[in-house]
Amino acid sequence: MDNEYNEVYFFPCWKCGTPVSLMTRYPILRVFCPDCKDEHLAEKEETLKQYIRLKTLVMHERALRILEKQEAHLFKYKDASEAVLEFALDDPEKFASSHEMIAAMELIRNGVKVKVQQKIGKHRVDFVIPGFKVVLEIDGYMHDYHKIKDSKRDIELRNELGPEWEVVRIPTKYIEQNAGALISAIKAVYKFKQDARKANNGVLPEWYSSREKMHYAKLLGSKAKA
Repeated sequence: MDNEYNEVYFFPCWKCGTPVSLMTRYPILRVFCPDCKDEHLAEKEETLKQYIRLKTLVMHERALRILEKQEAHLFKYKDASEAVLEFALDDPEKFASSHEMIAAMELIRNGVKVKVQQKIGKHRVDFVIPGFKVVLEIDGYMHDYHKIKDSKRDIELRNELGPEWEVVRIPTKYIEQNAGALISAIKAVYKFKQDARKANNGVLPEWYSSREKMHYAKLLGSKAKA
C-alpha cells in the first residue's frame, strides 16, 4: 500500500501551470505556486471590493425605483440620495437593504439627525434618532418569524437607553407603500407606545400587538412550567 503521507506529489499551478510539490495525492483545494498565490489573493480582494461597490450601487438604484413607483417627486430626494450613496460607498456595512437607504433619505431630507448602525449594549440597531428618543428598525418579512426574539431585544434596548426611549419597528412593506409617511409614523408609534405604558405600569399590554401577545404567551407558559 502506498504511503501517500511520505511521498511528494506534483500538481500544476492553477494559473501558470508550474509544478507545485505537495505531500498529498488528493489535494482538495486549488494549487498555486508562490507568485500566483499572491496574485490570486490580490485579485480576490479586488473582486470582493468591486462586488461590494456594485451591490451598493444596485441597492441604491432599487431604493430610487421604489420611490419612483410611489410618485415621490424624486427631485426632493436628490441631495439626501447623494448623501446616502456617498455614505454607503464609504462604508458598505451601514445599510443592509434598499429600504434602510430609503429610510435614511427620508430622515435626512427632513433634517432629522440620525445615527446609523449604532451599537447599544450587545445589539446593533439600524438607526438611532436622539431627537425623537427612538431606535428605528426597518424589518423585512423574516422578522415575522422572530417576534418573541425581537420583543426581548426591544426590552434590552430600552433597559440600556431608558424608559423615555422606544423601539419603533417599521415593516419594509410600509416603506414600499409610502416612504413619505415615515416620520409621522415614527412619532405616532412612539406616542402610542408611551401612552400605553403610562396606562399599564410602564409595560406594553398584551393587546398592543401580535409580538406582545406571543411574548406574554411565552412568559405565561414559562411560569406555568415553573
